[in-house]
Amino acid sequence: MGIFDLAIALRIARERGYDLVEVAPDSQPPVCRLMDFGRYVYEKKRQEREARKHQHQTEVREIRLSMKISDNDYRVKLNKMKEFLARGDRVKVKLRLKGRELLHAHLGMNLMERVINDLKDIAREEAPPKQEDQVIQVTLIPQKKEKKG
Repeated sequence: MGIFDLAIALRIARERGYDLVEVAPDSQPPVCRLMDFGRYVYEKKRQEREARKHQHQTEVREIRLSMKISDNDYRVKLNKMKEFLARGDRVKVKLRLKGRELLHAHLGMNLMERVINDLKDIAREEAPPKQEDQVIQVTLIPQKKEKKG
């Protein structure tokens, strides 16, 4: 049953110009299939390449703010953040404190909270804003889109 059947299967595969491929080695008896293995591998790689083509690679975009930002500049930066988040990218918002601004870091935190509140419908914060030396930063992640259905 073992070697004899294998020899017959190999002979049939060679006659037809195919490869004998073991599909389920753990089953009793093991299951084999006649196929063009080179073509199978090529098709598999092509499918994976096609699948990768349609994937979006998320990036971390960085937006820098200052304490003395005007309302119009703030709106422009906010719109840019919305654009990045809509595309599915993460946004890292950085606020650099210079000179005496360090004494009023709480105002910088207020500005960060304002950004988070203005974007709360489309983004959530990865972690609360934190201050490291002269920089206050927060990373925003796009909200998961709710599926209707």
